[in-house]
Parts: sequence; structure tokens; C-alpha cells
Amino acid sequence: MALLVKTVEPGSPAHKFGVQPGDELLSAGGNALYDMLDYEFYTASAAFELLLCRSGEKQTLHITKEEYEPLGCDFATYLADKKHSCDNHCMFCFIDQLPKGLRDTLYFKDDDERLSFLYGNYVTLTNMSEREMQRIKTMHISPINVSVHTTNPELRVRMLANKKAGQILQQLQDLAAAGIEMNCQLVVCRGVNDGAELRRTLDDLVPLAEHISSIAAVPAGLTDYRKGLYKLTVYDRESAAETLDILEEYGENAKKSWEHGWCIRGMSGICRPGVNCLRVIFTRILPSWKTAWGCGGCITMNFCRSWHARTALCGRAAWKW
Repeated sequence: MALLVKTVEPGSPAHKFGVQPGDELLSAGGNALYDMLDYEFYTASAAFELLLCRSGEKQTLHITKEEYEPLGCDFATYLADKKHSCDNHCMFCFIDQLPKGLRDTLYFKDDDERLSFLYGNYVTLTNMSEREMQRIKTMHISPINVSVHTTNPELRVRMLANKKAGQILQQLQDLAAAGIEMNCQLVVCRGVNDGAELRRTLDDLVPLAEHISSIAAVPAGLTDYRKGLYKLTVYDRESAAETLDILEEYGENAKKSWEHGWCIRGMSGICRPGVNCLRVIFTRILPSWKTAWGCGGCITMNFCRSWHARTALCGRAAWKW
């Protein structure tokens, strides 16, 4: 793998030591350069050897600069590489539910851990190589946003239609052991990963709370463009309330475990202590919005390293269009 230099910033260390547009950067300090993360990390040192290829011949440049001073190279893409596409076929995939005729970029399914760090995208970890997982630990890049959905190996394989999906709990445990902070997301599908399966998932995640900053539960959003896709059922009042009861139960248990204040937010703002605005919102908007999960569809359980615990009920409802 090599990084093709598009431009070199005038006056930069790269310019000073002779890097030219068209050069291919191979390694820095003996570390292979695969993409922008490698480039930024391994060129941050004050002194290192830069191996490049120019017109088919390898050259080594001895770079000296201020520590963390940008080297000064730009590449054809912001990743200096192509985006990693998704290998899954999730039963709830929103891209599969898009109508035809939209711009091409909307149909691209990314599943790229680099975009998680750079832009906050959620990733499933199913297409990550051992080298990429080890790089996160070595560079100690945090946080990473993970689409968990369920920790049941067999169920996750079925939900994502990917035989590699069953490794998720071990992957999360490995990242936690390396001190990597994580935000976890659960797309909850009625009758699939809610109920007892949701409890199982939360039971598996709570022990990792020191390294899990948040657990966000969102209902699967459904559109009218689902021909040939897995048949999912929209949440009604009763099933939504049952799911919310489970999430609130775990939230209350977390509050007791960490003995800190608890903040509940709804679409109408911050609730008074002891007032369940969640159900009020649920009752008010379900008839008019046809919500799949009546009240503001995202429940986030935050476990901070400082042992603060709080729950945020975000105002993003998911509904059937």
C-alpha cells in the first residue's frame, strides 16, 4: 500500500526535504502507511525516516521538524484511500429502503472505522481486519462508535446476514481491555432483538460501562420501499412501552450503581424530577406522526468515566413514512 501525494504545501517540512507531487509514500519511521490515520500518527514525530517511491525507485528522506507539526502532504481523498464499504445485509438497512432516482452517494453503504473517528459514523466491526483492530489499540484512538444491535452471536449473524457478525462481544471486550472508549447503538426491531434479547444485550454491555460512554437504543425506521426485504413490524403503543420499560429499568439500575444524578430529556425539554415525560410525549404524538416508537425514538444511557450516569431521551422519532 502507498499514499499518492497530490500536492505539497509550500514551506512545509515535506517541501523542505524534497517530497514532490506524484511521490508514493511507503512508510514513516519503519511503519507502513495505508491511509490518513497512519500518515497522521507516524509523521507526528520530530524526526523519522520517510520511505517513498518516485518514478519506480525507492528513496529515503530523513525528516526533522517540530513534534506534531504537519508534514505538509495532501492526497486525492481525505482518507488517502477508498472508503470501506459495508459487507452486511441488515434486515433493517435504511439504504435498502430508499426510493430510486436519488443521487448516487446516498446508495453507498459505508462501514469504515476511520469515518467513525473522523466524522462520528457508526460501524459494525464485521469488515475489520486484525491489523485494523490492532491499530486502534496501538494508536489508542477513541472513541469508536459501534452498531451493536445485539450481543447474541446467532441473532446478530441473522440480523446482519454476515457470518462474521457473531464476534461482537469479544471485539467490544478486547477494545475495552485496551482502554478504548466506545459509543454503542442498538437498532431495535420488534420481535427480533427486543424483549429478552434486549435484556441479554444490556446485561452484556453494562459490565463494560467504564469504557462505554453511551448506549443508544433506536427503533428501526421503515419506509414504503421495502419490497423483497425482511418483513419487520412497526412498534405500537404497547410494544413500544414494553421496550421503554426495559430501558428505563436498566437506566434506574445504573443510577443506583453509580450513585449520581440522572437527567431525563424528552422532546419537550428537561422533565421535572419524577415526571415521566416520555409517556406523555408518546401519547401525544403517536396518533399524528404514526411513530414506530412513539416518543422521541432514541434513548441514550451514558456511562462516563467520572462515574456520572445519566439518561437522555433524544427527540429523534423514527416513523414509517
